[in-house]
Amino acid sequence: MSNPVAIGAVVGLVLVFLAIFYVFWRINQRRMAAWAEFASRHDMHAEGFQIDGSYEGYPLRLETQRRGAGQHSHTVTVLRLSLSHALPPEFSLDREGLGTKVLRAFGKKDEEVGDPEFDRHFNLKNLSSETTALLNRPSVQQLLYELLDQYRAFHIRDGWLQAERGGIPGTADALEEFTGPALMLAHTLEESARRAKGQTRG
Repeated sequence: MSNPVAIGAVVGLVLVFLAIFYVFWRINQRRMAAWAEFASRHDMHAEGFQIDGSYEGYPLRLETQRRGAGQHSHTVTVLRLSLSHALPPEFSLDREGLGTKVLRAFGKKDEEVGDPEFDRHFNLKNLSSETTALLNRPSVQQLLYELLDQYRAFHIRDGWLQAERGGIPGTADALEEFTGPALMLAHTLEESARRAKGQTRG
């Protein structure tokens, strides 16, 4: 004979799980709608948690990725923005890491722009004289310092800026805030490179 109490408990648990699933599904739907709204604002294409297109003239991709494994697994939002209009593909910039600091302690240095404070924060490779001049501009340095605060990780390689932040932005305005520092850097680099070329021709 069936136990009504046991059956009621099972039904109650199923209902709780269904309610939790529904809540997370609704949150996910709202987030995807926000991503679609952000893409629409800037004439880009959104498919779920992925956006592709031209962001004020700069090729852009936004997407979510998983980091870690098991209980330490978590979602991050990743931005890739082209900086090829101002930086050569061979140039790379990374946050100063522990490995670089250890190498410096043994007298092995990476490339430098000649500004001790800036060189202390970044690991640079394949610097040209033009790129060195760009990175010594105060406006460019200020924005790169801001990227250190705004993104949990970022680097520039092959003419692209890649930056990431934990979690998934849940509104179109949050996506504007997430992409803003990177877009400002792209604009500033392009303007600085244009001015440098004008001064060289002059």
